[in-house]
Amino acid sequence: MNKEANRVLNLLHKNERQWLSMAKDITHNSKVMPEDLIQDFYILVYNKISTDKLNFSEITYNSELNKTYVYKMIKNLFIDGVRKDKESRITYDLISTLKSDNEPYIDMEGIVDEIIDEFYWFDKKLFNLYRKKFHSIRKLSSATNISHVIVWRTINRCIKQIKKKINEKYRTW
Repeated sequence: MNKEANRVLNLLHKNERQWLSMAKDITHNSKVMPEDLIQDFYILVYNKISTDKLNFSEITYNSELNKTYVYKMIKNLFIDGVRKDKESRITYDLISTLKSDNEPYIDMEGIVDEIIDEFYWFDKKLFNLYRKKFHSIRKLSSATNISHVIVWRTINRCIKQIKKKINEKYRTW
């Protein structure tokens, strides 16, 4: 362990109760344990000092620990952990929702397909390309060499027709 890292960690350890109090305030409504957050903070500080991304003068002010700097580091560490956890939970929730509630989505797709089948052939082809492949009027326009104004008008007209027919047929939803 290098001397600067040892010096900073010893200084941090002297005020560990204060850091735990800060961590408890930050994590009060979460599943993260304050002790775990402080241990992760120590690891983060050690890694930053070892890679010269942090030095003793940045974490101290007049030979005292800069408590605001420490608080911000702990809070940012907590927020980063929550973001990672949230992303994994969102992915899991999305997958489970798609598996359990897939029927209404498929039914709505079928309804939209039935409505599109009633369109004029040009509108049907253009709208299906937009809906299933391109998702962008500009990309569709450049790929088909059709003016973007014509593409926009056609897509807009199709969307209005779909909304109108869904509202007429399924007012009970």
